[in-house]
Amino acid sequence: MNCLLLNVNYLGTVKYLSLFVIYLALPSCTTVSSLSESQITTGAYDFRPADAPSKEFTKVYVSTRDSVSIIPLDKEGNGLQPIGLAPGQVFRKPSFDIDVLVVLFKYRPSSFGFPSQLTADFNGNLFLGYRVDRYAIEDQKTPAGRFRRVRQRAFAIGGFAGLGTSFISPWTTNYRTTDEYNGFVLSRGISAMVGIKSLTFGVAVGWDYLTDRDKDIWIYQNTPWYGATLSLNLN
Repeated sequence: MNCLLLNVNYLGTVKYLSLFVIYLALPSCTTVSSLSESQITTGAYDFRPADAPSKEFTKVYVSTRDSVSIIPLDKEGNGLQPIGLAPGQVFRKPSFDIDVLVVLFKYRPSSFGFPSQLTADFNGNLFLGYRVDRYAIEDQKTPAGRFRRVRQRAFAIGGFAGLGTSFISPWTTNYRTTDEYNGFVLSRGISAMVGIKSLTFGVAVGWDYLTDRDKDIWIYQNTPWYGATLSLNLN
């Protein structure tokens, strides 16, 4: 039975832990007295009213200037009678997503008789994809009274590309070299992620391309790996 080896890059691990601490420090929802204080900004949204949870989404325009206005739109895009903010309402906004993405760890299946590996080498990537942000208006009861809040969730899928390092050794070259070093690799892959606010976690499948002299003997050259991702939304 294959064993699982752990090859951890210390600096990379510290960076990931720091990002994770920042993530834990962020609240998962925002207490608001108006939409202008939440993650919802002025613009067009898909909207589902509170009194019709099974109803299809319709188009609305939300204005957060001075006071909150939720303006339904007709088929021509003209504004109708504004409606008030209420618990149970759901807003949805699709968008093109640009993220800075890191792979927290990579799982490489056994290759050429070498055991499976779990690595956390340095890497950095740019993610491009499709993202849907969902905002739900809720009431929260506290000893100080009832407050409205906006609970945000995001879902994204797309591709990424970037660069990083990988440990090269006699074992990872099928004993065709005696050197041990961190090789420079180019990475590409696809990822599906869920997120809160600007941070998203996900899973990925990718491929690495070693760029140096040992690229033809590296056992992981352009072979698939599987990993967990963390990304920061840029737009």
